Amino acid sequence: METMRDIVVQEINEERFNKKHIDVKIRKAIEASSEMQDKLKRGIELVTEYLSATYYSSKMKRLEQLDNMDISSLVMDMFVGIAYCLRPELFTSVSSQMSSRLKLSDRTEAITTVAELMAVLCRTDAFDITKDNKSASLMVQSCIPLPQKLIEFIDNSQFLPPMVCEPLELTHNYSSGYLTHNDSLILGSGNHHDGDICLDVLNTMNKVALQVDTEFLSTVEEEPTFDLDTQDKEEGWAHFKKQSYEFYLLMATQGNKFYFNHKVDKRGRIYSHGYHINTQGSAFKKAMLELSTPELIEGVPT
Repeated sequence: METMRDIVVQEINEERFNKKHIDVKIRKAIEASSEMQDKLKRGIELVTEYLSATYYSSKMKRLEQLDNMDISSLVMDMFVGIAYCLRPELFTSVSSQMSSRLKLSDRTEAITTVAELMAVLCRTDAFDITKDNKSASLMVQSCIPLPQKLIEFIDNSQFLPPMVCEPLELTHNYSSGYLTHNDSLILGSGNHHDGDICLDVLNTMNKVALQVDTEFLSTVEEEPTFDLDTQDKEEGWAHFKKQSYEFYLLMATQGNKFYFNHKVDKRGRIYSHGYHINTQGSAFKKAMLELSTPELIEGVPT
């Protein structure tokens, strides 16, 4: 049973790692910067000019979905999302991740529109879009000035670690086991609904306590599941591995008893919520986890 200490530690973890809280901090930092206020103003002008132009019919129809959006809020949301690009990130990946900020009904159209808006807003110099050579991929990197402490928060905020206290009871499709925010329990942009998704099953799975196998982690080193054939892949893997071991240590030092939240996709398949630590990850990620209260299995044929 969780203690008050577990609940407090969980609240601190969510404040530290949850993007929903980091967005607020980034927004305040941008609002406090006179340099960024000028870039916001310029961005609003550029986007207004872009949206008022005439294009081919299908593009005009797609951009019509932005007619009721507040341009200043739209530009701020774009800047907040790009602020997470502390190091060069793939343009296609950033476009995809930020597409949910537009809340368009069609995900493909949202990604295309975000990519176009990024190309327009790049002229504010709030971020750079670069390409090392003719065959290289486009990369995005933020130039938004942020306090060092906030940069550290952003660097750790990509994914929430497992919960160190038992998740809250799920009561409807837009609820969460987390203590400080709610979210859709149905994966995928535009897939949310209020129909039956078997909340009782999700609640049962959320209450299964796990732990990291510290003996395994101290004797087996995590290796990539893909070839490190480019410098970008090498640097990306090194960063991911470093973050992973930091989260393993975090869970071990916070009591080594934790819980996963679970969601469903539109076909009803269940997925655990986690990235650095996940029951549905690589073979290493699965092997490093075990039940918090081990039980001897009897009656299994040998």
